[in-house]
Amino acid sequence: MLAPSIRLGLAAGLLAGVLAGLFAFGIGEVPVREAIRIEEALEGASADDPAASGHDDPADFSVSRTTQQALLPVATAVVGAAFGGLFGVLFAFVRRFIRDPDDWRASLKLGAVAWVAMALVPLLAAPPNPPGVGDPGAVGSRSAWYLGAIGLSIALAAALWTFAHRLHTTKLRDAPRQVVVGTVALVAFAGLVLALPSSSAAGGPGFPGELLWQFRLASLATQTLLWAGIAAVFGLLWDRDTAKSATRQGWPA
Repeated sequence: MLAPSIRLGLAAGLLAGVLAGLFAFGIGEVPVREAIRIEEALEGASADDPAASGHDDPADFSVSRTTQQALLPVATAVVGAAFGGLFGVLFAFVRRFIRDPDDWRASLKLGAVAWVAMALVPLLAAPPNPPGVGDPGAVGSRSAWYLGAIGLSIALAAALWTFAHRLHTTKLRDAPRQVVVGTVALVAFAGLVLALPSSSAAGGPGFPGELLWQFRLASLATQTLLWAGIAAVFGLLWDRDTAKSATRQGWPA
């Protein structure tokens, strides 16, 4: 069961990654281009300042914007395939704990948990910044902080999943049980976001706050599309393969 799950997860992640990359290219690049324009204008103003002159610029080994834009769907496809493969592995291990008998709904439920743990909570704890916002020297520490937020969020999601599974073994009816689980999850994730030190940055002088939030919302929308695509495509492929397997087993020998 594990090998087909990984195969389907890779396929679902690849397709979802391409779709997310196309969305990021068409929608997410709009605030990025505007942020770069503002950053270049501010750098140009600094270059005209006599106090900022007289310093040699280091060699620039950055990748051109044209290359970055061209490789964006490729990068998201690779990342999507990796996440899809992990999603397939996770689905194979937790499927028996998901009480819903329908594989399609089970995939969507797992996708919702993955989206909260891998996208929503880390973005709230360590929101991304476009070019021109924040200290460029702090990129490494912000990246490490973002990965740490993902790890804590995943650990909390696993603990909540275990809590929900154990609560299901009690005689508590579905309605109050689901309310309890939802309330505990909401409070726990909100507490995690509030407990983590804020690493967000304001737009700064000359940088509009509206553009900053456009970038962050586009980033969240891209990740939402990625995880929704993985869960939906995986559920469809898994359901199709299950139906085909049942049909083959039903054939006369």
